[in-house]
Amino acid sequence: MVDSDSAAQQSRPPVTWNLGSPSGYSAAAQATTSSDANPASASRHVRFSSQPEIKIGAHPQICFLRPRTVPRPVLFSLMNSSEAAVKKFLPKSNLSRVIIRDNLNAQRRTYEREIRASERTKRKISHFYDHLKKKFMTDQLRKLGRWRRESMNIQQYLDSIRVCKL
Repeated sequence: MVDSDSAAQQSRPPVTWNLGSPSGYSAAAQATTSSDANPASASRHVRFSSQPEIKIGAHPQICFLRPRTVPRPVLFSLMNSSEAAVKKFLPKSNLSRVIIRDNLNAQRRTYEREIRASERTKRKISHFYDHLKKKFMTDQLRKLGRWRRESMNIQQYLDSIRVCKL
């Protein structure tokens, strides 16, 4: 049992933590090339930085990168977003201009709807005024005609009384 544990420990590759490196391949490439004891192997041919040089028979060296921080999700709403808040989170985005343009379009449509509604109301009131004016005039003419007929009857009665007295 002890022999198998020691053999397992010897076969495990050494692990290093490289928290400052931006990419894992370049750190691994630097670690493997710096551990080379033979300078002739370094000058064999130029390797790409994305492909670390691997020696045959050597144990690989593993480098762990710093974990990425997950950006907090940001809720954008048309109701409570301001230009400054949008520019703070999205400085290179056209979202603020799009929101403002859509807002202006919505305001323009609302204004046009209100204008159409007020014009419709004016037309209705104008027609209603004309209707009431016409109704008033016909009522007055009807009254005048009735008074004239009644006055004619009274006039005939008065004339008949005057003729009788003479």
